[in-house]
Amino acid sequence: MYDYHVWANQQVFHHLKQLPERVYNGNVESVFPSVLDVMVHIYVVDITWLETMKESSFQDTVEKVERLRSEASEASIDELKEFYDELSKEYYSYFAEQQNLEQTIITEHPRHGRNEFILADLIHHVVNHGTYHRGNVTAMLRQQGQKGVPTDYVFFLH
Repeated sequence: MYDYHVWANQQVFHHLKQLPERVYNGNVESVFPSVLDVMVHIYVVDITWLETMKESSFQDTVEKVERLRSEASEASIDELKEFYDELSKEYYSYFAEQQNLEQTIITEHPRHGRNEFILADLIHHVVNHGTYHRGNVTAMLRQQGQKGVPTDYVFFLH
């Protein structure tokens, strides 16, 4: 499933690079103010969940996310794609070290308290979250008179 997530993000970036820059950076009346903001959101949430899987502290995760959100928000589309590529390498490296996708991940959150997650469920959540927001991108592109790019799982299978 994570392979699909990476593929779908790559499809979106490839498509966005074909469009005028104003489509990527321009303000849209939607769930997010711009396509760039959606892509940064997916990126930083993916960071958050990887750090959660690694059982990093809440404070360390927040500091890392805020630092990388700042960098990503100022990035060109090519730079942001590179950030995504580097993050996917971190995910794959983490996955290579794991012996059991059914292992329990324990986190402490200041508001939500102690949480226990199954690693496979967190991976599934990362993929679902990305799918949801890639749908936002498609809707925002259509608002700007552009077509989206098909990223349904069945296209990945083909």
